[in-house]
Amino acid sequence: MTLATELARELRVPMRVADLALEELTEALNRGWSERDSRVSMRLPSRAIRVKIAVPKEKIQQILDDER
Repeated sequence: MTLATELARELRVPMRVADLALEELTEALNRGWSERDSRVSMRLPSRAIRVKIAVPKEKIQQILDDER
């Protein structure tokens, strides 16, 4: 992500969404969430508004099993 945004800046290509994504990933890393997968940055908005979204593990496993 960093490499892509740096190259875009060098070539003067606007990449607003990529810059925002990089900013959120960087914030997630700064919070110590580096061991989690790349979806971790999606937790930032829910934390900001103090909303907890929970899905039972069984439901997630069922969806994963259905995809196979």
